Amino acid sequence: EYEFALYNIDLAKRNNYPEQLMPKLLARELNCQQQIAAGRSKPTVPHPRMNINVDINPEIPFLASGIGMNYEAKFGRGLIAQKDFNPGDILLDEKVVLCGLECDLIYQNCSQCSGEFGYSLIPCAGCPLAMFCSKECQEMNWKLYHRFECGVASKLCCISFTWGMIIPRFFFYGLTQFGDDLQAMMDYCVQEHATAPNPLERTLNQLEVFKFIHNAKPHFNRKFDSYLKVIVVFYYVVFLMNPLVRSIIRTESHERFFLRSLLAYSRLLGSLLASTVFFKVYPQGYTAGTVSLIGSICNHSCDPAVNTVIHSGRVKMVVLRPIRKGEQIFTTYGTSWWEPGEDRPLDYKCRCVVCDRGPAGRKWHSLMMRPFPLKELKNVQRMRYVLDSEETNNAAKLNALQQLIKRYAHLHPQKNLGDILRVYDSLLNDAIFAENEALVRAKLHAACAASI
Repeated sequence: EYEFALYNIDLAKRNNYPEQLMPKLLARELNCQQQIAAGRSKPTVPHPRMNINVDINPEIPFLASGIGMNYEAKFGRGLIAQKDFNPGDILLDEKVVLCGLECDLIYQNCSQCSGEFGYSLIPCAGCPLAMFCSKECQEMNWKLYHRFECGVASKLCCISFTWGMIIPRFFFYGLTQFGDDLQAMMDYCVQEHATAPNPLERTLNQLEVFKFIHNAKPHFNRKFDSYLKVIVVFYYVVFLMNPLVRSIIRTESHERFFLRSLLAYSRLLGSLLASTVFFKVYPQGYTAGTVSLIGSICNHSCDPAVNTVIHSGRVKMVVLRPIRKGEQIFTTYGTSWWEPGEDRPLDYKCRCVVCDRGPAGRKWHSLMMRPFPLKELKNVQRMRYVLDSEETNNAAKLNALQQLIKRYAHLHPQKNLGDILRVYDSLLNDAIFAENEALVRAKLHAACAASI
């Protein structure tokens, strides 16, 4: 990993590395350059491209065309297909709006976008709480909320939990959009708004993003309320220790609004966020919580039609099985019917067809137990041979699985088809992770070439 080492050395040289240790650092830099020159660099290997591969919405460049938003009494707001989609279609590739990291991930993941960058992050010059994958993320983070966090960072590290920093960050995100005018923010937030900007009509600016999320009415599990109230009080007390925050939140009415907003956003964001657990470095796993704009609209089903992957600061949504025009587009929040022994507790009552106890659910389960056509089993066996072959690259495996799923989609739901979907879902994750790693490595190659 000489590229990562060189990039890290360059960061150290530009961020006050101790003079007495500089000779050792320079010796390591020379060694890395020699190793790369000798051809011992790890190359950027070929990988499937995981960009949007269907017609793109002309108003929203990170969303496929043919996707709308509707409201159903059973599920609330959700994404609806306005045309047919097939396995492998990539429908969404958007940046996350907010992220919150467990403190153990600070040196591994970017504090702005949550992306991993091999312990080669740019540190905040003023505190140990925040590190960034790029100058762009660092500047954006400071503008939106880190200027309010930096002065009390050590205290925030002591009181934060998993995704908890998203709560005050969303408040300060909104305050920034109102030009730090707390009264203007109060005037908007204390009113009930029947309508909010629609993110599927056009690309929203940051103020409209705040208004859309602020006006969301998602499900909230009240059993966590007491815990959240305690956390909110901690944030309230600590942030008011910051002179910058105190210069804006000056009166008793300001303080009440700040406290009530933190509590409201803890309930709101707890329902909207997606959690990503990182096991690569830490066997016990640590969590990054993220909130996206369009990704958060997609409802859960234990029989998902798309795989939503959050990685390197982006949310990608890939079709698993055919979706027909007029169908709601469902993803999974953690449970899928094809996972063996899958019984993860949910923070809400699932209303999907798999969990339905009525006629619809009974019909679905009866269909799942149908035998797979014997004359078609040979195609499944051929697929297993392709998947087990080390000579077949992931792009070819994905393409073969997409064709197989499309061919037998009429059998859905069916146990053997579920096994195929499980493998396909896993390979999609691997492909997205590999692409992001390749992009990082390409960035490092460019940086190293400039330094040699």
